[in-house]
Amino acid sequence: MATEHPTRRSLLAQAALLGLGASAWGREAAPIAPPRVLTAWMRGEQSWAGLWTPGQTPRGVALPARAHQLLVLPTSAQRQQLQALVLARRPGEYLLRMDPVRGKALQWHTMEDDRYLGGHAALSANGKTFFTTETDGESGQGLIAERDIHTLEKLREFPSGGIGPHALLLEPAGTLLVANGGILNLPETGRRKLNIGRMDSNLTRLDAQSGQVMAQYRLSDSYLSLRHLALAPDGTLGIALQAEHPQNQDRQTSPALALLQGDTLRTVDWAASQVPSAWDGYAGDVCFAAGRFWASAPHAGWVASWSVQGDGLQIRVLPGAGALASAGERWLVGGDESALLYRGNTPQPQRYSVTTPWDNHAAMLSFT
Repeated sequence: MATEHPTRRSLLAQAALLGLGASAWGREAAPIAPPRVLTAWMRGEQSWAGLWTPGQTPRGVALPARAHQLLVLPTSAQRQQLQALVLARRPGEYLLRMDPVRGKALQWHTMEDDRYLGGHAALSANGKTFFTTETDGESGQGLIAERDIHTLEKLREFPSGGIGPHALLLEPAGTLLVANGGILNLPETGRRKLNIGRMDSNLTRLDAQSGQVMAQYRLSDSYLSLRHLALAPDGTLGIALQAEHPQNQDRQTSPALALLQGDTLRTVDWAASQVPSAWDGYAGDVCFAAGRFWASAPHAGWVASWSVQGDGLQIRVLPGAGALASAGERWLVGGDESALLYRGNTPQPQRYSVTTPWDNHAAMLSFT
């Protein structure tokens, strides 16, 4: 669906309606130490992954196809320097272990027959293995694979609890939470969504040792796809949603965020007067920072945030707002032409020029 980017004037008007005034555009604050950001991007028709630093041309590795998540790997006796794992966008067919500082590919791994990546991974508790979301190309079944962090080879696999598993995370208790987006994609049909009328999105909690399903959670609206996850310190889970309703008007009023608190999964609905400008039902990324959940809207051009209770809506305007990353009190959002770096919940960010927009996700490595 083609979506026009909102104008600066319309977004400022929306911010004023929400009581945010011109601060939503972010008056420049006192300088914050610039970050190093691990991300992916497109340059022409070529996909890349690597490091972005303010004022410098991104340095990275050329990829055979677009990347999605980039996962920082823990150091060890075998890995004393910074390394990262690059996961192909779904339905993905490669993994890459890379040295982002030198912009060097260290190890490529082609996916096994009839196995396709869902674009995300999570480290195991001991840091020796990692879990990936995958799809069985023959049956369409969602899978979780555990892989060796050195060889990238698959050690075992078990069902994800649904179709189209996307983001996942390891909970402090050692269980896995998996967002089964409910949408089937296969390489022979590319990004075509094969089962929209039958989609069944859910959030599944799995025993990471046995693979057993411990709990499943669903929203009442079956057209809401649960996609990306962020965990608050109190255990509340924020889930970014992407609406797949056949009618535009349903997508334009659909929620951007759901919360899992205890055993209750619920949407955070807009008040009638609060639906932000140009909203089309597509939340790109989510993170937790400064005591709040932040969800980006790339097509609409803003970032929205809520408390862990799902109230206190705030809007920060940034055309093309997509990738989010947080590190302590700092959090960052990348847009079409700018990246905004915030300290805490201040409305005044440090603004950096972005000549090559980032792809879906980013991770802050350190501050220079």
